[in-house]
Amino acid sequence: MKKIDKGSQQISPSMCPLIRLSIISRKLSKLFKKNFSKLNLTQSQVSILLMLSEMGNIAQSAIGKYLELERSTVTRDLVRLIDRGYLNKTAGGVSPTIGLTKEGTKMSKLVVREWEKGFNTAFELLGRQGMNAVGELEKKMRV
Repeated sequence: MKKIDKGSQQISPSMCPLIRLSIISRKLSKLFKKNFSKLNLTQSQVSILLMLSEMGNIAQSAIGKYLELERSTVTRDLVRLIDRGYLNKTAGGVSPTIGLTKEGTKMSKLVVREWEKGFNTAFELLGRQGMNAVGELEKKMRV
């Protein structure tokens, strides 16, 4: 690719942080997806179950904000998880509260076990420095 001279620094499209982070994201997703595929859950459903297993009952509106998910994705995933008997939804105030059912608690334990396998593989690949770098990037990107 043709490089663009910006002052004294050479800039190339291959340096684009969006491209580089997208590649990293896809590679990390593959590490985790192979563990979650047997559970028949999407990545966002896994994220919701992990969040609820760690935080307990939460407002539905907080899920999308915390996980950076579109409102439509949260709604669709919650409907599917409720239909499968993993979550319950209680009305109240502006945003309903979402919590794990007994079946959801069992599934979240399986999710955590499979997540740990993916985490360990990612840690072996990236090392402590790489994992810390991912955390620092995420911190800087919070708006």
